[in-house]
Amino acid sequence: MKIVLSGYYGFDNCGDEAVLLSILHCLRKLSPDVQVTVLSGNPEKTREIYGVSAVNRWNLATIVRELVKADLLISGGGSLIQDVTSVRSPSYYLGIIRIALFLRKKVMIYAQGIGPLVDEKNRVSAAKVFNRCGAITVRDKASANLLREIGVGKELHVTCDPVMALSRNNVSIGIVSELLLELGISGADGKKKKPALFVSMRRWKDDRHFEQVAIVLDEQAAAGWDIILVPAHFPDDVEAIYILREKLKCVPIVVEKCLSAREFLALMLIADRVFSMRLHGLICAFAVGTPMVGLSYDPKVDAFMEQAGCGDYCLSYDDEDLANNARLALNMAAPPQDGGINITDPLPLTEIAMHRLRMQKLAWENAKIAINLTQ
Repeated sequence: MKIVLSGYYGFDNCGDEAVLLSILHCLRKLSPDVQVTVLSGNPEKTREIYGVSAVNRWNLATIVRELVKADLLISGGGSLIQDVTSVRSPSYYLGIIRIALFLRKKVMIYAQGIGPLVDEKNRVSAAKVFNRCGAITVRDKASANLLREIGVGKELHVTCDPVMALSRNNVSIGIVSELLLELGISGADGKKKKPALFVSMRRWKDDRHFEQVAIVLDEQAAAGWDIILVPAHFPDDVEAIYILREKLKCVPIVVEKCLSAREFLALMLIADRVFSMRLHGLICAFAVGTPMVGLSYDPKVDAFMEQAGCGDYCLSYDDEDLANNARLALNMAAPPQDGGINITDPLPLTEIAMHRLRMQKLAWENAKIAINLTQ
């Protein structure tokens, strides 16, 4: 079985790389002999990290050659079909699908988050292309509703983000042990010195959120926490980290390297709490069982937090009382008074475990549909 995988891969975005990692994990588990070729912005790095075939996503001749040999094109996951970051973004991903369809190849839309789609041409194009695909799964109900709104009549499966197929059992803390020691997060014995708050922020609009976030982080530091600022999208988020650091009174721990998806997940696992604007900061945290608070700048963040049963822990970017509400959300899972560093889930264990288990099953359903489509 030969599959070509199209997405936002090879651009040092931990979220999209975690999506790639999870899709490959599922496909290989279900079909050990599967051969995958990834369309990547950095083919050499993708080949090295994941042990797959990878080609330049901009080399049309190479893409056509790979699709000719393929049994299936998978488009996804992530937020590929949206025109907020770029009005031209949908054109690329829909164009790849059109080539596959022209070559009479099966196509699956794999757990994508659709929208926003503002441009009418993009809405029309997306509907026409999606209606010709063999299978469509989306990661939330809002995406399904948007597809229906623009005229997609094909059967839609609402599943969840592919990363939810991973769990703490798929994460090795050992790959970040040297980094933890280097940053002073852990001692020579490998144990953390303090409870760790993992923070993943990005720039947005006028950047007014940094002031309020800094207030909360300083309070957490004063309460004995290590504040760890981590770039989810390198190097874009490094700039956000520097802006936030300038507003802090405390001295945070700053990760200034490009993390792999495996390293990103490992840091999530060792954290006691995650405070993230980045969607996949939240998804990775939930997948490995680390309590999280989200700062939403996009409907996709709200949609995931609701799906995870953590809507009460999703703060709005436009919240005028952001600092106070963030403080309340973080304190609802504060360390025990005896000085221990273990933090309980924001929901009762049985409830949050049920949400996680349900979403893990849905994430695996994506891969099962893909494999069945090639039969």
